[in-house]
Amino acid sequence: MNTTEVKELRVDAKDNSKRVMYLIKEFLLNTEMLDVVSGTSGAPVASRAVEFLVRLKYVTYQNIKTETSISEGRRRTRFIIRVQKTPDFKKLFDENEANRKRVIEEREKRGEGNNQTTNK
Repeated sequence: MNTTEVKELRVDAKDNSKRVMYLIKEFLLNTEMLDVVSGTSGAPVASRAVEFLVRLKYVTYQNIKTETSISEGRRRTRFIIRVQKTPDFKKLFDENEANRKRVIEEREKRGEGNNQTTNK
């Protein structure tokens, strides 16, 4: 029997969907599946981030569900999206990281060039 532990990434309404996408990819480097969990206010951010990753073929949906519980007289709702990485995940991740590093280097070079011209 396979008892694989599934990690959770908690998403808040204030989170940036691009940052959440990055964090999902980082988590999936070390595991096959991940639960992206949010409350009702963070659900749009979580669903947007996961949908982008599905479209980019990093992950596939495994399950989407909601859980509602009553705590101290208040209703608590959790939105849970379980994703699994695709067979192409590592290749896509490596290509994206190489591109990201190249863009950062180009920005740093432009920044150094701008400082040299303003200091003359």
